[in-house]
Amino acid sequence: MPTEETCLSLRLGFSGAHRVRFSEVYGSVHGHNYDITVRFCVSGRRDLVIDIDRVRHEMERLIDTLDGKYLKSSKEYVRDVGPNEYVEIPCIPEGVTGECVAWYILDYVRNVLSRLGVDGVFNVQVIVCDSPINCFEARFS
Repeated sequence: MPTEETCLSLRLGFSGAHRVRFSEVYGSVHGHNYDITVRFCVSGRRDLVIDIDRVRHEMERLIDTLDGKYLKSSKEYVRDVGPNEYVEIPCIPEGVTGECVAWYILDYVRNVLSRLGVDGVFNVQVIVCDSPINCFEARFS
């Protein structure tokens, strides 16, 4: 039986650097202009999904911490990078992948929704694109 849902999407972006040592192509330090989409869905037809201004404000705080930084895996050893020049993201020892960035942002979104007391959002999706052809997704429902 078909079900209806109402969704809202929030688009954000930041520039960051990383490396993935397992790749012959992308193994050196390089950067991306990440395009982020966060999608919130509720069940049924709704006039309002969430207060987008409150959520956008919280998401922009995260984006500000990521912008212009090296994305360091929690299992990665790096030299010559100062403590204010990177953000540590749980990931594999070889470096931060797009999948890990998506999960990092999704975990942040879930904490924001809880902190703001937002109920009723049954599906949250984060899409992280590091180029026009490569996108990574993490979902919670």
